[in-house]
Amino acid sequence: MAASTLSREFKVQLIKSVFNKTEFDVLISKASPYELSDIQEFLWEAILYVGKDEAGGGLTREMITARMMPTVDYWRSQLCGEPLDTCRGRSCFVSHPVCAGNKLKGQIEVIRQMFDRRKHRSERTEDALMMLLMYHINDNNYAAAGMFNTNRLPRLTVGSRVLDGDTLRNVIQAMNVAVAQTPWSERFAKSIIVGEGLLKVHARRCSNDGGDIEDFYVAVTAPENADAENVDKVLKKMTTGIKRISAKLQRS
Repeated sequence: MAASTLSREFKVQLIKSVFNKTEFDVLISKASPYELSDIQEFLWEAILYVGKDEAGGGLTREMITARMMPTVDYWRSQLCGEPLDTCRGRSCFVSHPVCAGNKLKGQIEVIRQMFDRRKHRSERTEDALMMLLMYHINDNNYAAAGMFNTNRLPRLTVGSRVLDGDTLRNVIQAMNVAVAQTPWSERFAKSIIVGEGLLKVHARRCSNDGGDIEDFYVAVTAPENADAENVDKVLKKMTTGIKRISAKLQRS
């Protein structure tokens, strides 16, 4: 798959605006079809991670695509003279970018609506924070991340999409234990062993002036040999994102 055309900053903006249609539409309004395709894939990943159906169960792609206009219906609605298969691929991204963009925007809107806009503010905050943590660890190939309260108890934890169920649970449990039991300072790094793998938990304390969450701790579980400077940058970006999301959703 080609590398994403979306910057980290843009993806964070998507997370922050997904509950506000007006802001979201402005954000994607000038995106090219290739960028819209990447936006769609990014939101697919996020909604399948945090989305819930009406019964509280997890969402599937089939549940979401069932709400989208079938490709053949869109193709017919445009009175298109091209073969149907062109509407299913990317060839129209160049030859008919406006039409291709409108199709993608319609599909993206269906996904956006699945982030339940009827939720209370606290639930929207939790979903947005979870998506933020998920994005940063997957973008950096880290194993897990967590946000902890002032007693160092986990508030939110997420794991890499490449880990299976048992490994994921073991990694998150080891991260939680490391954060809870390590003698605390403003930041620390502690090696952990999960199965045959050697990882390192990096954590820092964060003060939150404003927003609807209290002071917190943030942690990532990275490979033992992960670049320390990059880990520190990721922790800072996660901290900044958490503060901005909590302050933004408090005002909404």
